[in-house]
Amino acid sequence: MGSIVVGYDGEEAAQRALDRAIAEARSSRARLVVVVVFEMPLNPEAPQYFGTLDDSPSPTIPATAPPELEHVLAQARERVNASGVRADYLWAAGEPASMIVGAAKDRRASLIVLGGHHHGFFGRMFGEDVAGEVKREAGCKVLVVD
Repeated sequence: MGSIVVGYDGEEAAQRALDRAIAEARSSRARLVVVVVFEMPLNPEAPQYFGTLDDSPSPTIPATAPPELEHVLAQARERVNASGVRADYLWAAGEPASMIVGAAKDRRASLIVLGGHHHGFFGRMFGEDVAGEVKREAGCKVLVVD
């Protein structure tokens, strides 16, 4: 089995998803990959048409996670370490669904595990269903844990 990717944001649904991903990784002896996403309104890898008028390079994302994500990553590490499962921890900046799918494709994941977030009418109308988008784009099995 390939790796198992779990999207984690520290919320209760994500904690249940992480527990399920740990169980799946343990039973299949797959590598667990925990992905935490810092939502950004703009894609930092896309061409940027704002800022200075000179040829200065655009700022890059630092190698270390921003302070806003440190506690989320620490929480995930603590939970995974207590289970005895080995894991990699990634953080990304951008739109959550595409970042999770990208990590899964990079790691050749056979499974993506996500927590189910129940959105109201307006959330569905404005595309806030990360799990639905991941299911459409993943190219591998997606498990949504409620």
